[in-house]
Amino acid sequence: MDAPLRSWRLSGAVCTGIALGIGAWIGILSFQPKVPNFRVLLHSLERPMLAGAASPIVGGGMDTPAQEIEARLLFVGDIMLDRNVAYRTRQSGNPNYPFQKLPAGWFDSFDYAVGNLEGPVTDRRRSPEKSIDFIFDPSVVPVLKAQGLDAFSQANNHALDQGAAGYEDSVRRLREAGLLVFGHQVLDGSLSLATTTVRGVRFAFVGYNTTDNPIDKTQAGPVIQQAAREVDFVIAFTHWGEEYKDRPQAGMIADAHWLVDQGADAVIGGHPHWAQGFSSYKGKPIAWSLGNFIFDQDWSVQTRQGLAVAFTVKGGKITLEPIPLNIDQSRPTLLQGEELIKRLQGLANISDEGLRDQIRAGKMEF
Repeated sequence: MDAPLRSWRLSGAVCTGIALGIGAWIGILSFQPKVPNFRVLLHSLERPMLAGAASPIVGGGMDTPAQEIEARLLFVGDIMLDRNVAYRTRQSGNPNYPFQKLPAGWFDSFDYAVGNLEGPVTDRRRSPEKSIDFIFDPSVVPVLKAQGLDAFSQANNHALDQGAAGYEDSVRRLREAGLLVFGHQVLDGSLSLATTTVRGVRFAFVGYNTTDNPIDKTQAGPVIQQAAREVDFVIAFTHWGEEYKDRPQAGMIADAHWLVDQGADAVIGGHPHWAQGFSSYKGKPIAWSLGNFIFDQDWSVQTRQGLAVAFTVKGGKITLEPIPLNIDQSRPTLLQGEELIKRLQGLANISDEGLRDQIRAGKMEF
């Protein structure tokens, strides 16, 4: 699909005026926004919030001068809800098991929360069969929603684990729950895009997976360029690179620079299962890999050390705050004290030299 599906929105207002001694009159005004043409790839999906469509404003701030509006977003890494994560959740008897070690209301302390959902939400296994073949039970959707997550990338190497039908079912279920979804495993046109408005600031998310195919730049370029003309910030959420590495490879660096050149204001990555450091290109931030967030890769220190990022915009400027995590039996937990200081130092060591002092202090400004 090369253009997003859009939903009709219809609203009406009834105006009533009464003139003393004359009578009453009623005027009804209704209007419809323009709906763009689209080609139907996901023809079976009918949902209230579609990729590329602006959502209702999240939060307040509309009476605040534009230069003072602050919007605070959270990005988390790979969320995998099959295999041992599903088993541990069932054994606990608590569907919220993966989130038990996070502070209560943690996601809701941000204005908007975005994660990479590492597989499809669907009700049955389908071909193709793979050695690592994820499927997430639909019961996870209300749990994710209740935790305070708002948007998910499905631009990863497991989005098509249950075939095109499984992907379509996943997107439909998530959107019917009011969650924003963007990205595809192999298609890089308008399926990659979703937009929303947070506290009066317009954001576009674009998702790309390069683990099994390169970015189709002829598709992706125009989408990013158009988004950059229509919103305040474009954030690229990428799935890329070699697994179990703590530094980006040449291909990742080239892709990140290309995304910024097309109009992305920030690039945030995942897939290596290890957290990686930070860079800057043309004054734009790059978080190379957030690593795991909810996973069952218990066998190494690095796969149990995730990273979240607080992403704050105010007055056209971006602030990033790295939030190191430990993952205990598939449950992320925030770090404090000496352990936090040590992890920030480790992130600084694998980041651009010019950012290291800011990373150690816990805040980078761009």
